Amino acid sequence: MLPGKGDKTSDVSEARRARRRGRGRARRRVAAPLARARAGAENALEVIRLGRLTVRDGAHYEVAHRDHMYRLRHYVAPGATTAAHAPVLVLVPPLMLTAEIYDVAPELSAVAQLGVAGVDAWVVDFGAPEREEGGMQRTLDDHVRAVADAVGRVRELAGRDVHLAGYSQGGMFAYQAAAFQRSEGIASIITFGSPVDIHRNVPALGAELTARVIRAVRPMIEAPLERMEGLPGVLTSTGFKLLSPKKEISQLFDFVKKLHDRSALEKRETRRRFLAGEGFVAWPGPALRQFIDEFIVHNRMLSGGFVIDGRTVTLADIRCPVLCFVGSRDEIARPDAVRAIGRAAPSAELSELTVPAGHFGLVVGSTASRETWPAVIEWLRWRDAGGAKPPRFASEERGDDEPEALAEIEDLAFEEPLDIELFYDAARGTIESAWKRLAHLIEDAGDALDHLRFQLPRLNQLGKMEDETRTSFGLELARQAREIPEQTFFIWKGRAFSYKVADHRVDNVVRGLIHCGVRAGDHVGVVMEGRPSYLTVVTALNRIGAIAVLTSPHVDDATLGRALHMDELALLVADPDHAARAHGVFPGTVLVLGGGSERGVPPGVVDMESIDPDAVALPEWYRPNPGRAADVALIMITAGDTPARDRAARITNRRWAFSAYGAAAACTLTPKDTVYACLPLHHPAGLLVSVGSALVGGTRLALATRFDPQVFWDEVHRYGATVVYYAGELCRELVDAPPIAGERDTPLRLFAGSGIKPDVWRQVLERFRGVGVLEFYASTEVNLVLANAAGEKIGALGRPLPGSTELELVEYDFELDDFRRDSLGRFIRAANDEAGVLIAQVAPPGALESGERLMGSDAARIRRSVFSSGDAWFVTKDFLRRDADGDYWFVDRLRDLIRAARGVMPTRPLEEALHELPAVALAIAYGVRLPGAHHEEPVAAVVLRPGARLDLDALRPERARPSFVRVVERIPMTDGYRLLKAPLRDQGIVVDGRTFWLDPKRGRYVMLDGESYAAALTASP
Repeated sequence: MLPGKGDKTSDVSEARRARRRGRGRARRRVAAPLARARAGAENALEVIRLGRLTVRDGAHYEVAHRDHMYRLRHYVAPGATTAAHAPVLVLVPPLMLTAEIYDVAPELSAVAQLGVAGVDAWVVDFGAPEREEGGMQRTLDDHVRAVADAVGRVRELAGRDVHLAGYSQGGMFAYQAAAFQRSEGIASIITFGSPVDIHRNVPALGAELTARVIRAVRPMIEAPLERMEGLPGVLTSTGFKLLSPKKEISQLFDFVKKLHDRSALEKRETRRRFLAGEGFVAWPGPALRQFIDEFIVHNRMLSGGFVIDGRTVTLADIRCPVLCFVGSRDEIARPDAVRAIGRAAPSAELSELTVPAGHFGLVVGSTASRETWPAVIEWLRWRDAGGAKPPRFASEERGDDEPEALAEIEDLAFEEPLDIELFYDAARGTIESAWKRLAHLIEDAGDALDHLRFQLPRLNQLGKMEDETRTSFGLELARQAREIPEQTFFIWKGRAFSYKVADHRVDNVVRGLIHCGVRAGDHVGVVMEGRPSYLTVVTALNRIGAIAVLTSPHVDDATLGRALHMDELALLVADPDHAARAHGVFPGTVLVLGGGSERGVPPGVVDMESIDPDAVALPEWYRPNPGRAADVALIMITAGDTPARDRAARITNRRWAFSAYGAAAACTLTPKDTVYACLPLHHPAGLLVSVGSALVGGTRLALATRFDPQVFWDEVHRYGATVVYYAGELCRELVDAPPIAGERDTPLRLFAGSGIKPDVWRQVLERFRGVGVLEFYASTEVNLVLANAAGEKIGALGRPLPGSTELELVEYDFELDDFRRDSLGRFIRAANDEAGVLIAQVAPPGALESGERLMGSDAARIRRSVFSSGDAWFVTKDFLRRDADGDYWFVDRLRDLIRAARGVMPTRPLEEALHELPAVALAIAYGVRLPGAHHEEPVAAVVLRPGARLDLDALRPERARPSFVRVVERIPMTDGYRLLKAPLRDQGIVVDGRTFWLDPKRGRYVMLDGESYAAALTASP
């Protein structure tokens, strides 16, 4: 029976069902949030209790090698085999991140993507140093050696060269390991956001200003750095997060919002844990300090000269191809800092790819999966298989730096894109404004700060020096060994030696010398090539209080014997190369130092290396470093081609100190510098200036085996040389050498020395980018140094350094061959722009006898009562002029001036004019008196460039035209690169078909033959 209209039973049932449905919906509305809350609480408790929601799901790998420094992971699927010709890639992580940076999550795993593409992937895993035995004591050397070891092992296992890749500091390790191995076994290098010029990483400051800031800050953090065991991983993790705080906060809110959805959380669990801290590990203290000193303070990734295993290394040694990835939004490794690899490794074939990403986004995230790793795979295949260069690597254009956001941890956490431009704009504006204010402040005060910190103490020390002041190079080495024992003192054949090691070696040689009978005050000859043993024995003699007598080993036996008899020697020290000949020309005891036992010791020669220093008891009279300023420290003998031209210069400790401190001040040497010493050590500029300035400056000294233009730039890069001291024509050989890769991008900032000609000076400035020239004039006999510190007047000697003795230019009477005097018999000072003889005050009144004693054989050049009664001045025999600004210019040496019929002529203008001729490689001028003539004729000898045609009629100006020009194969030169005029002058006029005569009737040069020579004799007054 169907219910009819108005049936109340039906209405009640429907109402009941509605109420039940309402109660169900209400229960469900309450139950869903409760369930989400319950699930969220359970997930949160699991995270709190276990620190994770899932077990890490990483790509499979096998550990192919394990030691105390690293584990070598080989990413290969279980049961899979690597194709025989698959590209082999070794990946290196940075110090602060784990090896999982290349395998953060399955969908963002670099090693997985590489494996699918058929790449044989290996990863260097340094582990977590804080959890490794001895891990917090690791150095940068340890990490570079580990990378080099991994390359060798993988290469041996794979049977072919490997590609080496690294992210951030891992890329720096890749560069360093490749340079350390000279690219052996490495097919190519790939880096991602790896800075080379660290100083370019600072916004709004130039590299030089950045260097000043860093050098100023470094002493302030010295103490905390020394106490710090290392940089904890939590600190580096926090630092990265602070670079994008807005995104970090958003990610935290998103995590809480999805806390109930376990599947969503599990999807990104590995990334969350990586960023939460698991991906960050500690930075060991020794490695941190070394990184700051070598690569931040001294910027040696760019300059070269960083030391690994006691060996100097430069990125210029990289010869394999390089692919560097640049992040256009990378504020941790800014584009200019990364691109500097092109300057640091000029011999490497460089390719560059710019990726629209920040620092992390270069290797992890959707951008990296889409752009970075496919490019790597394409690079590996092309490099291994050859063929045409892929289009993406073909372009030589480099991406412009664009306005970027602060570096973000891109694509690592959640999908929602975040706009942080407002935050970035505010932050960037504040930061750049502060940096620019600091830049202006430092630009104004930088030179003053360097002067106050480095130069002023040196000059003050010279100003306070008195006769009894204790000073010597033995004492200075002991001081540096005490204050900076582990810093590098000198580099020899690529090996670095610390101040501590050098000082200990000197002490051992002191014992050996005392055992052989050397006493304070003894004169001991030294005949050696420039080598560490040379520095050691000279310093050891100085430490005893004996006097080293130095002479060149590059002379014949007769000249060497004559030089050694110029002074009364107690004995002689030689190196193995010269021990036998020294024993043959010197009648006394000969000692050999420096590997004599390995190469054989001649009979009658004492091998000092066979003496056990620990068995030598030091006598009671021995007091280390007794030298006072007025004491003679060493004697430098210059042997001429005749006995009359032999010369001995006595160098006091004061004179050494003035040369060393003066050169260090003039060249503004700081501990970041490396002096490249390519002059002979028996030459004053070699020992007094090059070695001396490096020693007192706490500066590294790189000893060249010899000067060779073919290896010069290679060694400049390898040692990170910043200052080179020259003499005479040394720089001419450099500018005449064919251009080589890397000579325009070098760490070198300064050539300093004496004797450079204006034409060479200009070529140095034009050819070698960013390198300046500082011309010196230094007297061997007195404390006088002129320096053209500004470098603005090419050819000028500059002005006296502070602390120099008083100097004057005085008039000279060439007819009387003596100084002009006034009615009282006093010397007459030369006016500005007039040439005069340079004289220097050597002693105050009452100290003349002491001055003469110190001058020795040069005492005859001391003149008394020059300007007032009792004064004493030393005659340098050099002609100079002073301009209206107070700058001095070299004119000529008194002995070289030509007494011509047209008046006294300096030789320098003749030589400078000849060097302007394109055909002339080298020129020298001198005077020759023809038979029966009363005056000298100006004569020049020239060496021509190969295949060049000499056009003497193009010589200008007219007054700079010699009467005779002789073409020669070579011009004799000292081993200090000074041209010798005397041998050519002694030859007179040679009629050999290669001499030209300026015919006064024709006004042009003609070939000199018998007829024209007779005409020349007639024409000569």
